[in-house]
Amino acid sequence: MGENAYRVEVLDPGRDADLADLAAMRTAWTREQSDAAEDGFARRLGEWWEAQAGSRRLWVVRTGDARAVGMANLQVFDRMPRPGTPDARWAYVANVWTDPAHRRRGVGRLLVDTMLAWCREEGMVRVVLNPSQVSRPLYRSAGFRPADDLMVLELRAER
Repeated sequence: MGENAYRVEVLDPGRDADLADLAAMRTAWTREQSDAAEDGFARRLGEWWEAQAGSRRLWVVRTGDARAVGMANLQVFDRMPRPGTPDARWAYVANVWTDPAHRRRGVGRLLVDTMLAWCREEGMVRVVLNPSQVSRPLYRSAGFRPADDLMVLELRAER
């Protein structure tokens, strides 16, 4: 299946079918690393989405038969106003994932290009992400560069 057979759309987890697709993709992603499962996960995911209060945007890639095979989301941050400085917004990209059967077919590129186009249209001043080792070439080819001006303090280990 060529990349022309894929389409990107905005996912709305407020709709039951979209929430089911999102929960299935998050579960598939998790199962690539562990056999973790959780009854009621879709409900918890829906509550999380609702609590985001519109600060997130989520895209899904679908095949010609409408199957969800990739996803990405970003969170928008509005910079605190400062005297004499225009207001600014920036985006943090997260959770870019492609179904293993559809990797290396342009799904990730389609998601990244769609997110960046949206960010440009929305007037974002920057887009930030924390790439996995395997995704670095994709992001570099889209114009991302390493950022050594950030610092982090881990307060607890992620599970």
